Amino acid sequence: MRNTIFALVALCVMAGFAGCGEGKPGSTSGGDSLRVDTSQVAERDSTVYGTSDEFGMSTFTLITDGGDTLYLDRDGADGSMAHIYGDLDEGVRYGVTTRDGGKSLATAVNVSQLERFVPDYALLNGRLVLTEDGRRDTVQFVALDDAGLTVMRADSSLLHLSGARS
Repeated sequence: MRNTIFALVALCVMAGFAGCGEGKPGSTSGGDSLRVDTSQVAERDSTVYGTSDEFGMSTFTLITDGGDTLYLDRDGADGSMAHIYGDLDEGVRYGVTTRDGGKSLATAVNVSQLERFVPDYALLNGRLVLTEDGRRDTVQFVALDDAGLTVMRADSSLLHLSGARS
């Protein structure tokens, strides 16, 4: 008898908690929300900076700013190639992201070449963030070479920057 009463009390308590959602699953009230506003969460940047050392047909070696040497495959475990923006030159500065647990190159940006065309920028996980008139614009690389930089904005418009900046 005692176990039956205990079970009924426990069932009533659980039913009471289940009814606290204001009738809709996932509804929240006021400041009690556990939801996270993702617009307020900063994206963690995984870009590693360093100087290129040597290249092979399928390899990329970077000596990081921290002094570590990364020996990276240029193609991933799934067979897809890394995205490389700018020329492959030994002894110049790059910003890279990796995949496959840090074994493969995901993106490589020739920062030395990029800085010829863009004075105020940041790299964020293989994307370029331009700053102009105090506004930040995250764009996708299209091309980077000695002739200039071409990027695509969120509205799919292309921006081409050429001529070295001082």
